Amino acid sequence: MSAPAPTEPAAPRGAAGTDAAPPGAGAPSGAAQERRRPWLVAAVVLAVIAAVLVSVARGLYRDGPLEPDAPTGQGAKAVVQVLGDLGVEVETKRHTADAAEDLRAGGTVLLTAPKSLSGEQLTTLAEAREEGGGRLIVLRPDFVALSYLTSGITPSGALREQTRVEAGAACGDLSHGARVLEVPDEEDALDGPASLYTATDAVASTCFEAEGGALVAESDGVLVLGSPDLLTNDGVGRADNSALALNALPASDELTWYVPSATDPQGTSSPSLVDHLPEWIGPVAAWLVLAAVLGLIALGRRPGPVVVEPLPVTVRPQELVLGRARLLQQASARDAAAAALRAAAATRLADRLGLRHESALDGLLAALAPHVEESPEQLRALLGPAPVATDRDLVRLAHDLDRLEKEIDR
Repeated sequence: MSAPAPTEPAAPRGAAGTDAAPPGAGAPSGAAQERRRPWLVAAVVLAVIAAVLVSVARGLYRDGPLEPDAPTGQGAKAVVQVLGDLGVEVETKRHTADAAEDLRAGGTVLLTAPKSLSGEQLTTLAEAREEGGGRLIVLRPDFVALSYLTSGITPSGALREQTRVEAGAACGDLSHGARVLEVPDEEDALDGPASLYTATDAVASTCFEAEGGALVAESDGVLVLGSPDLLTNDGVGRADNSALALNALPASDELTWYVPSATDPQGTSSPSLVDHLPEWIGPVAAWLVLAAVLGLIALGRRPGPVVVEPLPVTVRPQELVLGRARLLQQASARDAAAAALRAAAATRLADRLGLRHESALDGLLAALAPHVEESPEQLRALLGPAPVATDRDLVRLAHDLDRLEKEIDR
């Protein structure tokens, strides 16, 4: 036996274009990928932590118009914080029953959004104030809200431009230590332009007069401020707005900050879609309706007399007969169909017998009697106004009339 021949060592893979790739070429190695992954993981973790921190920070307060804990421009944290430093305990209430209870106890209640309350809620607040002698401060109420709360104050106008209003000499204590108030224009205001009010009885008094009205009015325990921007974080620092806020609100050591809520059990209805529309929608819609009416009137005007034109429409008699028959069939008008059949048959019989001007049934029956085998009673039942109860009776009537005409023709 011969010894096996020695085998040559195999060449490494990739040396001649095989599967292995040289170092530094092609896809990155696994070690390089592992070195890059920690940076990506760290970036994702930092982003998640930042998002959580922002969410937690935002969750520490409720943002909204005149929210007492909101540091945003529309919030009222600045006023509430300064009142707390002055020793006034500010308690936030969101239900009408809670605010009414504080009024019955003789406390001071600030109503931030009177227009969002129903008539029942406003009546509850007014009755509670009268029972307990409490003090009610209302921000920019409209005519409806004032009609429930007091009869001594009524709206009289609005300030649509940015305005500085000075306190008059007759203001007295109603100015609350403020000499000049400043309200923003309509576009920058929190809830529309600032409202002006007038006193309608001798008990009521007003202050900060401008353009036929006043920004501040008071009557029988109800203090009305014409603009909620006087208390917001953005507006309290203007002019002497802070003096008015800090002197008018703390009538006692406790203040109820009433922010109406949609979850109030006493609320009759939640805001509808129309309540969220801007105020200019109403005038624009009215203008569009007026334009549409004027357009319809213009299109509906006739420039001249009506021109009568002959209609070259020709309808075959057979189509008219079939169309009328189908209408009578759909309406189940058997008596009308029978009357039409009898009238047509009577007309043709009268023509054949020379009775063209005879309109009475008796004359036609007398003329038919010598030419037919039926008796006068049978002819009267056939041609007279006898009712037809079923479709079968109507078909039988048509056949009998046809047979009678054929008998006359013979």
